[in-house]
Amino acid sequence: MKYSRVQTGKKWSAASLGDESCSRCGKCLTKMQLILLSALFYSSLTTEAKLEIRKLDVPSIADPRMERILLKCEYDLGGKELYSVTWYKDGQEIFRYMPESTIPKRPQNISGLYIDLSQSDRNKVSLLGSNTRKGKVDLAGSYGCEVSSEAPSFDTDYRETNMSVAVLPRSAPVLEGVRPSYEVGEILQAECTSGLSYPPAVLTFILNGKEVNRALTKNLRGGGNIDGRLVSTTRLGLTMRLERFHFSSGSLTLICQSTLPGIANYQPLQTIEIATLAASNQRLAQEPPKSGTRSNVGLYPILTCWTMTVIHALRYNSF
Repeated sequence: MKYSRVQTGKKWSAASLGDESCSRCGKCLTKMQLILLSALFYSSLTTEAKLEIRKLDVPSIADPRMERILLKCEYDLGGKELYSVTWYKDGQEIFRYMPESTIPKRPQNISGLYIDLSQSDRNKVSLLGSNTRKGKVDLAGSYGCEVSSEAPSFDTDYRETNMSVAVLPRSAPVLEGVRPSYEVGEILQAECTSGLSYPPAVLTFILNGKEVNRALTKNLRGGGNIDGRLVSTTRLGLTMRLERFHFSSGSLTLICQSTLPGIANYQPLQTIEIATLAASNQRLAQEPPKSGTRSNVGLYPILTCWTMTVIHALRYNSF
């Protein structure tokens, strides 16, 4: 009988559970509606906007003659409040901006680096060039920007990139002294002069695709700084005896290449000259007879005439 009372008792179902939930919270929610609400709540948590640095604008190559160089950091706080923006050079803090601080702009004393506070804020840092300061200015290095949001999240994002300092030459090096042709055994003398640059250019001679031994080259006077300016030129000379193997295809190719040491992604500049092998036997064959000499061919008529005269004279005397 007990078993039959259980069978005939109150029957529990999803509908009855739903009715009970309706009685407790005053709302009638189906099981499917509860699942959808839970999914929406979870989605709102996972799709919350995050703090993100959108762009770090640091020149890859900066001209040291400029009065100032701007570093920019563009970011999206994702609806949060800004706590701080901190700049680093080679891992060392150089500037911090904190809008809620009594002193929002805080530069750090870094050797060789000077910051213009009047031109620096939450989005940029202004570095002073060498012509605005006395003493050494060291701008080259790796620069990083770190952005943090206010409590309670304190989200943080960080980016960094490298900056080189250089004045690129405006033209390829000038290669002088190479003649159109040479004979085996002659001396090749050439001079190469780089364009104005900073740092000073490094020159290299390349003969037939191979770098020329440095023992055959010599740094020449006339290079260096001009009128005390930052930029300078470099001059390099080459002196070498030419052999037959230098003209493997009947000519040789000499290249003067200019590079800037320590400057990433800089493409070397080149100037090319080509000289051919002079064939001495062909040159002599094509040269006209020198003045003051007589051809042997002109003597044959005279000798013939003289011989005939002698023969006639002998015959006449015999009669």
